[in-house]
Amino acid sequence: MKYKTLEGQGYHKIGSHSAVKPCKWFKESILGRGQCYKNKFYGIESHRCIQCTPALQFCTNACRFCWRTMEFDADPNEMDRMKGWDEPEFLAEKMIAEQMRFVSGYGGNELSTKKLCEEARQPKQVALSLAGEPMIYPHMSGLIDEFTKRNMTTFLVTNGTLPKRIEELETLPTQLYLSMISPNEKMYTKTARPKSKENWGKYLESLDILSSARKKTRTVLRMTLVRWLNALNAKGYAEQIIRANPDYVEVKSFVYVGGARGDDRGLDLSDMLTLDEVKKFADEIGKECGYRRSEEHAPSRVVLLSRDKKTEGERLLCKK
Repeated sequence: MKYKTLEGQGYHKIGSHSAVKPCKWFKESILGRGQCYKNKFYGIESHRCIQCTPALQFCTNACRFCWRTMEFDADPNEMDRMKGWDEPEFLAEKMIAEQMRFVSGYGGNELSTKKLCEEARQPKQVALSLAGEPMIYPHMSGLIDEFTKRNMTTFLVTNGTLPKRIEELETLPTQLYLSMISPNEKMYTKTARPKSKENWGKYLESLDILSSARKKTRTVLRMTLVRWLNALNAKGYAEQIIRANPDYVEVKSFVYVGGARGDDRGLDLSDMLTLDEVKKFADEIGKECGYRRSEEHAPSRVVLLSRDKKTEGERLLCKK
């Protein structure tokens, strides 16, 4: 794997297959200049959030809108053959330690404050969604458990192509996300560029698993829309929402950054939706499935749909 290039893109490699990367909103938050949509939607403080992955260059899809640099993808079976998967306790400790290294760089920044830096040294949230498909990591339950023991909330984002592994999770994250990429199989193939013809069927299985998981944890369907590619057929998306019955749906425009700018993706800046377009499409979906628009975050071009008034009122994990 060409980790030198990835390091140049801001990834900090941990062990054999994992990484941490401070996002834009971590930097903005620790400098007191704003926070990401997870703060507005769920009360998560961006400067106390670790953005990480236990499967840096392993994925089952090659989504056109993804910011990953896919030419460095590796075969996860290689790790299985080598028995080289790092242990959960090791990853949790190293991910937190690496986050502390980021924070130390802001201690002398005049735009930050002592209070913000001290808070950032005590991270409270882990986003297992940085890159790759996290469920490829075979010890995900253990990793979530390590963070849970440290009194940290966890957001796990999966593309749903490994339903059995999702179903077998012994420790569930605080929020379990499933990426909803397309309203139908034909568009899924065009958008997700799955590495297996079975991926669509497996994704549908995961919708049912998400429905069952809602009894034990909070569940979310997450959308990334490209204007000409998958930002259509609200009814098709609504049918999947009804099937999965999640607490929330995040409707978001794709962002023209990183790997999404590659020639092989066929995308450009004009393919990003405006916030008004995202809201309009979200309302169309909500009309079809009964979900209500409850929040928006303009800088991220994202809208939150809540299943009902009760879930809307309970969305803040951290009360402000």
